[in-house]
Amino acid sequence: MNITKNVIGSVLVAVLISACTPPMPPEFKAELAERYVTCAPGELSISSTPELVDIAQTWIDGLSENCADMTVAMFDPEVDTDSQPNVFILSPGQVPTCDVVASSPVGLDAVAIAVSVEGLDGVVFTPALLHRVLSGGMTSWADPELQELNPEIELTDSPVVLRASTRQQDVSALNDWMSRIDPAGWPAVPSGLISDPAYDSEALITDLETEGTIAIVPVSMVTNNSLQTISIQTDSATEPVFAIVESVISAGTQMVATTSGSVVTAELDPSLPAIPAAGNDVASLPWQAVNQFTISVCSGANEMAGRAFARYALRLDSQGSMTTFGFTETPEQVRLVAVDAVSQGLPEPTIPPSDAPEEVVTEEPLEEVTDMPSEEPMEEVTDAATPGQLLS
Repeated sequence: MNITKNVIGSVLVAVLISACTPPMPPEFKAELAERYVTCAPGELSISSTPELVDIAQTWIDGLSENCADMTVAMFDPEVDTDSQPNVFILSPGQVPTCDVVASSPVGLDAVAIAVSVEGLDGVVFTPALLHRVLSGGMTSWADPELQELNPEIELTDSPVVLRASTRQQDVSALNDWMSRIDPAGWPAVPSGLISDPAYDSEALITDLETEGTIAIVPVSMVTNNSLQTISIQTDSATEPVFAIVESVISAGTQMVATTSGSVVTAELDPSLPAIPAAGNDVASLPWQAVNQFTISVCSGANEMAGRAFARYALRLDSQGSMTTFGFTETPEQVRLVAVDAVSQGLPEPTIPPSDAPEEVVTEEPLEEVTDMPSEEPMEEVTDAATPGQLLS
């Protein structure tokens, strides 16, 4: 009888302790995600938008190296005709073909305006003038309005070549920004643009070899190909905004995350002040024509494995792949929330009890150096131990 009472008492104490333990803060979960690789047994097939295939492969390789009980591979629709992906990495406007149980932003790109006219890198446009050129109304690079905005540049009377074809998500991102800051000068989507779902980056680069071309391009393409771009005079009282990585990161700090269960969405709130980068006192002017990539986990037997992959993709180390390939990492305030959301149901690291004794390190006096060999065998030098994996 006493044994039964003791067991019941222990269970009650455990329940009370569990009930009184506050939820783990998202920032702490994100920190633990950096120190530990969470694994979940299963076979995963990852479908990725073409732009992020190389990045997705680095995440697949990294998770596979750390998780022996997981099989992760890129989905090939021509080969995998009898199966469906478990995880989708998509561009704006794309929809996963499954029942989504978890989703979040996983990286950013932005929309820039490239020009192939020598000496015009950073040339200043207003939203109204940009609308006119993208509608076919500016035919010469010696346009008087453009010259007035750029008195220090000697413009040449060469023809403007408008590349009309562009992606719908890029038109939408640019239109949202320009129409917000200058509704009168940017009343609607410019009439000269044609939405082309069959995006061909190689064809775009080839077209930009034609002198005088102006085209809507992703900022990642600008970064990877050292393209010339225009700047935007968003306000007569401020400096022009440039389409550079720093200004895209600055816009990312204005994004606000919203969570519904395991689904996280983020929207840019232009009323929020941009946050300066680490080590800076002033934030870069934000380039707010931003696009988001998302990662979505499908329901089914491999849901936990899919969540483990999403969590791995959102690790700060994994996000570094976005920067390596010319994209922008998920804003930190969004990433913290996303790690928490996609991790629901996954195992968490065991945290040492708060009353555990701290290790005491004492300094030993240095021994006098002698030429005599030590009688003790030398210990093998090894690397510092890394945190163990979490296995479900």
